Amino acid sequence: MVVFVLLTIYGIYDDAYLLHVIPVALTFLYLLLFKLDYVLLALNALIPLSVQVDDVGYGFGLSLPDEPVMMSIMLLSVLKFVIDGSYDIKALRHPISVVVFMTMGWYFVTAATSEMPMVSIKYAISQMWFMVVFYFLAIMLFKQMRYMLIYHWLYIIPLLLVVLYTFYEHGKFGFSQEASFYISRPFYIAHGIYSACIAFLVPFIVAWMYYYKKVNLHAGHLVILSGILLIFLLALFLSYTRAAWLSVLIAGLMLIPIALKIKFRNQLIILFTGVALFLFFKDDILYALSKNKQDSAEGFSKHLQSASNIRTDASNVERINRWMTALEMFKRKPVFGFGPGTYPFKYAPYQLARYKTVITTNFGNQGNAHSEFLNPLAEQGLLGAINIILIVFYGLNTAFNMLFTEKDKRLKMLLFANALGLVTYFTHGLLNNYMDSSKVAPLVWGGLAMIVAIDIFHKTSDKKAEIDLSVSSNQQV
Repeated sequence: MVVFVLLTIYGIYDDAYLLHVIPVALTFLYLLLFKLDYVLLALNALIPLSVQVDDVGYGFGLSLPDEPVMMSIMLLSVLKFVIDGSYDIKALRHPISVVVFMTMGWYFVTAATSEMPMVSIKYAISQMWFMVVFYFLAIMLFKQMRYMLIYHWLYIIPLLLVVLYTFYEHGKFGFSQEASFYISRPFYIAHGIYSACIAFLVPFIVAWMYYYKKVNLHAGHLVILSGILLIFLLALFLSYTRAAWLSVLIAGLMLIPIALKIKFRNQLIILFTGVALFLFFKDDILYALSKNKQDSAEGFSKHLQSASNIRTDASNVERINRWMTALEMFKRKPVFGFGPGTYPFKYAPYQLARYKTVITTNFGNQGNAHSEFLNPLAEQGLLGAINIILIVFYGLNTAFNMLFTEKDKRLKMLLFANALGLVTYFTHGLLNNYMDSSKVAPLVWGGLAMIVAIDIFHKTSDKKAEIDLSVSSNQQV
């Protein structure tokens, strides 16, 4: 401490202000090595308030201050676990972890075969630090129940501040739809990311309300939670993001199979039956949709109605253009794809004339394929799309199976919240792609990590089996 004080005094005296960074850097290094749990929790709280800087040098964009912290955590914590061997091997053997390893490995294989290697390598590294920090390290964090209970709240509270700030700024423009596209900046660069994060957390707040009601805690908790829920629902409404609205609606419909205790695999059978019926009647359905001429407009009912307009609504038709372009790119390179992160730079020649719209561009300035599943199909080939599908399947299958057998009310609440949060995100992911955003990573990867941690370390069915086995052994002796 004395040395730090002397360095600070000397730095002020000699105008060597860089010396002031040394105590901060050493403190951060100490926390990384010995208090990693606190650093991870603080990072989660920091993310909603971080801002995107488009060019920090050499054309490289970065979210500050969260992404440099993530990079430091990834490098030093991996080194720490390799040296002391303290990482629990059970976490690495879980089916979800196996698929995450496959995903990480395929990122670097397709980066090596990419048409733009530097773009793909940077993209792959950014995805890797999301997975390492918010999935693999978070699993170890969640070995302690108390961290699982506060993890999402550390994101919700600063996000609530961002929402209130957005309300204030949006109010200056009369809460118009046009302003909603950019009004959440600088914290959330797109209203789609902003609404996707809020939608993910709505089931979490509902789950906590149900939990408090079950355990008969003080009514004041329910009042506070009801207030936060209303603010988040209003924020969703004012985001004018149809995909987010629909994702919350679908998550709400998932309460039916949960109440009926229908296993996730059976839910998939029902889903695939619906898809088969759609394909059988697709000509009639598409004809009916083509008659809908309601464009995106002010007002909830008109804006929601426009979601099914695939004829004249520019946003919807352009999205179809991006999807069909992704399929054309997949046909061109079905095995390795064009490389992670390359869609915006490579898609233009693969656009088909019949799908182009008035807002079609060849310059990659309107994002990627607008699909969490088609984007990797174009950039990483068939295995890239299969990896994301397997992550969704194993994540939800694991969560729902435990949800129906778990007796601990806190664990049921956490499983319910994360399962439905993932439903909102990957429903949204049918229409948009935000997994490359640091705002989304702690929710999606952290949610999957929590499901795995419960499965490995906390579920009461395993504890009961261990107790029963112990009792049986003692009786035999």
